[in-house]
Amino acid sequence: MSRRNLEVFDHYRYGPRSVLVPGEQFRVSGGPVYVTDDGRKIPMADRGVFVFHRYCVKGTARWIEAYRADGGLAILWVGKTGRSPTVPNLRRRPYRIRGNVRDPQLRCRRR
Repeated sequence: MSRRNLEVFDHYRYGPRSVLVPGEQFRVSGGPVYVTDDGRKIPMADRGVFVFHRYCVKGTARWIEAYRADGGLAILWVGKTGRSPTVPNLRRRPYRIRGNVRDPQLRCRRR
């Protein structure tokens, strides 16, 4: 991919008061769906906990580069819903950030 017109940010605002910064853990829902010829929808989304690395914008394309908590790089589409230009029948649905993962050791105990 050409780096021309590629903008890279070290934060991603996903709500009015919510921002992801590098190293922060979060969960997602949604993601791409493959529609078969007979109309069945097969989810193609990544699941689990991710660690934010950076947010990229190139034209109308917007994605988050993150690492899985158990290892491996993941590219999470957060742009508008649309068809994939390279894979027929693939619908690019944006991932929705479901919030940060809190450290269980920092939780307050109720008695």
